[in-house]
Amino acid sequence: MTRLPCPERQAAQQDAEFTSPTYWNGLIRMGLSKLFVLAALAERPRDGYDLARRVQEMTRGGCAPAAGALYPALTKFEAGGYVTVTRELAGGRMRKIYALTQRGEFALRGAKQAWQDASRVLIDDNE
Repeated sequence: MTRLPCPERQAAQQDAEFTSPTYWNGLIRMGLSKLFVLAALAERPRDGYDLARRVQEMTRGGCAPAAGALYPALTKFEAGGYVTVTRELAGGRMRKIYALTQRGEFALRGAKQAWQDASRVLIDDNE
């Protein structure tokens, strides 16, 4: 006999996801992953591995960009003039080092302002 899923149980499982701060923290952090990449590069130039590690640290593990997401974003940032890329020999391997440009710094300021504005709306609505 095949057991059919209980709609009430499925709804409760789905709703539990939306009531969990962990769910919302993860969603917000992943949605802001490009902002965190720019913020990490604002600290100093980094290679991809160091960049992913720093974003994970900054978000306390909430956002850990995988190579499949990080490198395409960096490629777009480079094409748009937000980062520059140089190559450096380290440990016998050539590494790409990404550095924030003035345009990237401007984008980061805009992203932070937009995030502050959105946060303010949510906070003000709850008071």
